[in-house]
Amino acid sequence: MDIFAVKVVKKADPEFSTYKDDLVEWIYKYKDRNEGVKLSNQHGWQSESGFYMEEESFNPFWEDLWRLITETTKEYSTGIELGEMIRQGYGIKLLNLWINVNPPGAYNKTHVHPGALLSGVIWIDFPEDSGDFFFRNPNEMNSYCLSSSVAKVKPTEGECLLFPAFIPHDVSENESDGDRISISFNLDID
Repeated sequence: MDIFAVKVVKKADPEFSTYKDDLVEWIYKYKDRNEGVKLSNQHGWQSESGFYMEEESFNPFWEDLWRLITETTKEYSTGIELGEMIRQGYGIKLLNLWINVNPPGAYNKTHVHPGALLSGVIWIDFPEDSGDFFFRNPNEMNSYCLSSSVAKVKPTEGECLLFPAFIPHDVSENESDGDRISISFNLDID
């Protein structure tokens, strides 16, 4: 019997190949015009988290990405209390969303997302050997020999990963010759 299990959902966008190249081109143009911020990224670039509200040219991609986020959230909420809350009329709101561009040698250090219920990432461009996504057991210090302390997720382009925001996570060093690109976001109940 498992108790206090943590639910994680991965969902692929079957339409991703139809807009991937245009999205990658848009991201590089946006990055060239914006300095970005430094949070969990090491040697990489992250956009401001509200860029999508100010950049009308992002709207065509936003529709596809929001569809993927809402479909993944619907799947995530199935069979848990969150699903019942949504059926009762509660909504899910986007708190923020940002772009990550990590060149060779860049990585994301272990972090959590305080103030959010759920966090997620959509993998946009992932060359081979550009890094894996790792969950860290939040109870690691209390259960070092009772359960696994780390779970690895292999990124897949066009896939959304949704998980509780309190779970520590990181992305290993990009050891490829190309940039690793993803879009991350935080959600809460509205």
